[in-house]
Amino acid sequence: IEKFHEDFIQRGSSHTTWQGDYWKVLKHLPPKERLTPKLLHSLVISTEVNTRARQRACQVTGAIARFAGVNYDPSPYAGKYSARTVAPRDIPSDELIAEWFDRIKNPSWQWVLGMLATYGLRPHEVVRLDFDQLCAGDPVLWVNRNTKTGERQVWAFHPEWVDDFDLCNVRLPNINISPDRPNTRIGESITHYLRDDLQLPFLPMSMRHRWAIRTLEYGVDVSLAAKQMGHSREVHERIYHRWINATIHQREYDRVLNRVDRPMPPKKSSARNPKI
Repeated sequence: IEKFHEDFIQRGSSHTTWQGDYWKVLKHLPPKERLTPKLLHSLVISTEVNTRARQRACQVTGAIARFAGVNYDPSPYAGKYSARTVAPRDIPSDELIAEWFDRIKNPSWQWVLGMLATYGLRPHEVVRLDFDQLCAGDPVLWVNRNTKTGERQVWAFHPEWVDDFDLCNVRLPNINISPDRPNTRIGESITHYLRDDLQLPFLPMSMRHRWAIRTLEYGVDVSLAAKQMGHSREVHERIYHRWINATIHQREYDRVLNRVDRPMPPKKSSARNPKI
């Protein structure tokens, strides 16, 4: 496990991913046992079928088996788990987001909400940014590599909110954001305060979903939006498929209706047979 961890980091993967996914599985392996297919399989089947835990166990045991040269393929046991699609009722409107920005009196938590809404960040990412660049007035965010999906750039949608919410004036909340604190704990602190203390009527992560849908309304390519969110196009399409389909179909419908040479229905004629 130690050698696998070292190789994992050397390949550019983050400590956050190791702690959040790989170590959650590998810590259950008995440290003095020999790594065998039987041992790995027992770890896989100790998780519930068709769950995220089972999917993670298969991913991690498969990876360490390949690294260690152990002949074990857990893929037949991965099950049918997939990320839940986002329900429309869970998504706040832009008007509701702006309303709650104005209702929050604490400037730091106003700033947090504005950043989550404008850039579609995960809650912990709001404190893992290049603040010097943001304070200098650059509205394009650089998310640090010490996050769930590593370093990336994110653009503002709506760009007007950068000024409306005064986002370049960084106001960090009074929580523990030290580099050695796990990102999951930071995210939980931010979510807890916004949801439970401020009584926000929607989950902080739902503003991330709203950002994704908003990029569709702007006409941003799905691959680019997925990259800015820090996940693959496949994940993006799976989560937001209903909005992607509806938006693309509506956009194509509007395009063909605006063609000057589009087919037209026959004109109504008074010479038609009278109604019976």
